[in-house]
Amino acid sequence: MSRFSRINTIWRKELTDTLRDRRTLIAMILVPMALYPAMILGSLQGFELQISRLKQEEYRVVVQSEEIALWLRHLIDTDLTRRPGVESETPTEELVEMDERGELPAEDTTELMTREESATERAQADVRQQPPDYYVDVIRDPEILRQAVTEGSARVGLLVTDELPSAESEQSTRIKVLLDQTEIRSQIAAAGLESILERAGDALLRQRLERENLELEFITPIAIIEETTASPEKVGGSILGQIVPLILIVMTITGAIYPAIDLTAGERERGTLETLMVAPVPTVDLIAGKFIVVALIGMLSAALNLLSIGGTVFLGGLGDVLSQGGEVVIPLGALPWVLLLLIPLAVMFSAMLLAVCSFARSFKEAQNYVMPVMVAALIPAVVGILPGTRLEGPMLIMPVTNIVILTRDLFTGQFEVAAIIWVTMSTTLYAGAAVAVAARLFGQEAVLFADSGSVKTLFKRRFFKPADRPAAAQAFLMLALGFSLNFFAQQYLLKTPGGVGTIWFWLGLAGIMMVLFVLLPFGAAAYLRVRIPSAFSLSPPPLRALIAAVCFGLSTWILASAWFAFQSTWLPLPAEMAAEFEKIDAVLGEMNLFSVIVFLALVPAVCEELFFRGYALSGLRGGLGKAAAVLVVALAFGIHHHSIFRLIITAGLGVLFGLLVIQYRSIWPAILAHLMHNGIAVLSGRADGLQPLLARLGYVVAENEAPPALWIIAAAVLTTIGILLCLMAPRPQAEITLESDGPPSRE
Repeated sequence: MSRFSRINTIWRKELTDTLRDRRTLIAMILVPMALYPAMILGSLQGFELQISRLKQEEYRVVVQSEEIALWLRHLIDTDLTRRPGVESETPTEELVEMDERGELPAEDTTELMTREESATERAQADVRQQPPDYYVDVIRDPEILRQAVTEGSARVGLLVTDELPSAESEQSTRIKVLLDQTEIRSQIAAAGLESILERAGDALLRQRLERENLELEFITPIAIIEETTASPEKVGGSILGQIVPLILIVMTITGAIYPAIDLTAGERERGTLETLMVAPVPTVDLIAGKFIVVALIGMLSAALNLLSIGGTVFLGGLGDVLSQGGEVVIPLGALPWVLLLLIPLAVMFSAMLLAVCSFARSFKEAQNYVMPVMVAALIPAVVGILPGTRLEGPMLIMPVTNIVILTRDLFTGQFEVAAIIWVTMSTTLYAGAAVAVAARLFGQEAVLFADSGSVKTLFKRRFFKPADRPAAAQAFLMLALGFSLNFFAQQYLLKTPGGVGTIWFWLGLAGIMMVLFVLLPFGAAAYLRVRIPSAFSLSPPPLRALIAAVCFGLSTWILASAWFAFQSTWLPLPAEMAAEFEKIDAVLGEMNLFSVIVFLALVPAVCEELFFRGYALSGLRGGLGKAAAVLVVALAFGIHHHSIFRLIITAGLGVLFGLLVIQYRSIWPAILAHLMHNGIAVLSGRADGLQPLLARLGYVVAENEAPPALWIIAAAVLTTIGILLCLMAPRPQAEITLESDGPPSRE
């Protein structure tokens, strides 16, 4: 039976058993399909019912004197909203017409109808249009009056420090409204009373202006009118973007929790895990089958939650309420993109949960273990939903946060394709590292027979067995860790005073590469008792390997230039980025030739090759096979350069360099090819470098143009020769014997 047949059998069996579990079905189907509509619409209707009841109550207002009480009572009784035929449902247009007749200011209602408000503010806006009933009491002592509002015996108080207002007066009367902001009844009473006072003030203002033969426009030289330009689709996307991303994160984890626990701690608690581990099936196949089930259920749960939330907003009328009655169109076109983003996210969470739950000895203990995972996921998720957070800089690669921000941007239609690619690739890299770690942990005896003592053996060096190369999990973990640390370190370096032009920048960049790409993997290999010469492929290369490397080094810089010229026709470089590159070229032109070779060719060639084609490739080839390992490392190599415009060519170079190392089992040819590619590419544009020689040979290239056709053909021939030399490389006898004997272990 082939590996794929075994994995297919395992995951289908585990999925059937998992879907029979009542808890899984409740978390995956019942919660999103029944709970969300009931929770969202029920809470909304309950809130509106409560507000409706509060508006029907009669509220006590306390003032300082009978004169003020009579004046206030008259204002309340003669307010526009107390007149027959004026209801709270009065349309905005009708209120505006009343304003033109001098009875109600248009600014009062139009402002309330256009600004964004919370649920409590919308309730207060309704009360402003239709104030509740009041009865007025007198408390002469201001301190006792304040105490009455504080204790709740009165909902609102008025302190009038000046003469009562009148049309004949020319002064302003200051009225202080006392309310308890922690009490909804006090807020409603104060909002209604303030609206009555505002309308009374507007009426007095008009009377004073008429007395002076002035128009209202005399005191309003600037009239500000807000008009929203957001389309109905953007409004609907904004609504979904406020509630969906965080819920998707939570429900993706929640959907994967029960199958992850059941397939690890549940197996151990039932006593079937040991029997399963001694079955004639490789551990990798077992964990692959279980992982597929957990990831599939996590994705199904997230998809059902997304559809349920969208249906609740669209069909339940929640969108109309949140948009304050405006036209709303749910952006259904964004749903496929959001679902696509959920795939690497669900994979990452599923692998994390499998790894964590593998340590649990019981179902109850596993439930305690998953709580830190949820908290760790919610913290960056909350960062992503903060207002004003943008998908740029470190946010592009921050796990979970980038998914949340991108989901919000997808709903509103404000996104870039490059951002989608970066978020997807970085999350996929994290997911791959999580899967590799989960697979590694699942086969450990310290995890299989977990107890407080044996788990510690996973981290104690004396329990590590010497190995020729790192495990796939260690290689994946190093790739993910190096990617994140390299990104943050370079971002910090770019913000240092002086920028790219200083020698300290280049020294810092070289230091970052040395630490992350050399010292970190060498230190990890030494601690894990991995033999450094074999882990980094430090054996001397044969002459054929060096010839292949020279072929690549002499040709790839020409092919890269040709590809960039072709790429600019369908993926042009943004003007801002082109300007930045011009600044960098100007700075490099002022540097001496030796510094350029060291910082742009020698250091990257040595450090990056030791990290990618050394540690990472040697670790992944054992778990993925040669071809898959070369492709994965090449893609990671492209992602590490943090530029979507260089991704394809950089990944292509990674494939060629990986082919050298895989076929000749030596890192030195890849370093040579990398050094020649970078060095010739830089020197070809310098007057003190190779530019004069290349010009005499006919290599003259204008900006954004492809090299001469003959040069491209010659470069393609050289690259082909290098590839053929790699493919025809003889295989050592030790490798042939190892493959014929089969794998040395079940991993």
